[in-house]
Amino acid sequence: MKYKRIVVTKRGPPENLQIAECDLRDPSANEVRVKVLAACVCLPDVQARYGLSPFAPKVPFVPGHAIVGVVDAAGPGVTQVAPGAKVAAYLVVGGYAEYVYLRENQVVPVPPSLNPAEAVTLVLNYVTAYQALHRSAKVKAGDKVLIIGASGGCGTAFLELGRLANLTMYGIVSTLRGIRFLALQPKAVPGGLGLPLSAAPGGQDPAGHQRRIPASRSSAGQCTPRKRSSRWESRPGGAGTAGGE
Repeated sequence: MKYKRIVVTKRGPPENLQIAECDLRDPSANEVRVKVLAACVCLPDVQARYGLSPFAPKVPFVPGHAIVGVVDAAGPGVTQVAPGAKVAAYLVVGGYAEYVYLRENQVVPVPPSLNPAEAVTLVLNYVTAYQALHRSAKVKAGDKVLIIGASGGCGTAFLELGRLANLTMYGIVSTLRGIRFLALQPKAVPGGLGLPLSAAPGGQDPAGHQRRIPASRSSAGQCTPRKRSSRWESRPGGAGTAGGE
């Protein structure tokens, strides 16, 4: 039996991706075979394809930083996971495939109710944010953290993990959509945060008025951005502010 995977044959655009077939084998000792349900497509994959990453793999290679799938078969010695279990894994390479082979300790359980395509986006982003906060910066409750690109994938992970760590967080975004996203963190409540649309590219609100969007439990105040970039602040256990730069 064969299975398919996507291979980077040479550096460059997505046209250099090719589908290749491989033989489907039984998993080895302490190994599981996972049928991939979803694989994330992320900036590091693109950088690796172009050779822009300092640790880009040599071509040919199969991109794909993370996957969510179902254990299809378990090799001898596997005791912690059984066929049929939904799992996630952080691979760095190899995720663009119908099947992947992983050591038992490489997979983590995923609740069956989660959508694989939604769950897989969390793996790289949250591992990155957690490593930066707790293993690199070694943050403590009350520390102040500046998050650049706070409305992006890793940025949202920083916001949630920072909130759990009781940090004072400052977020920088560059678009109106990003400002609106920050205004909704962490949970919408009645009232709202005034957000002039002059933050949009071009600097003017076509209608000449302010719109109201819900504020969050940790965001209360007036947002008056003068440029496309804006900052957002969340204080542990208190009110936050959003303001223009």
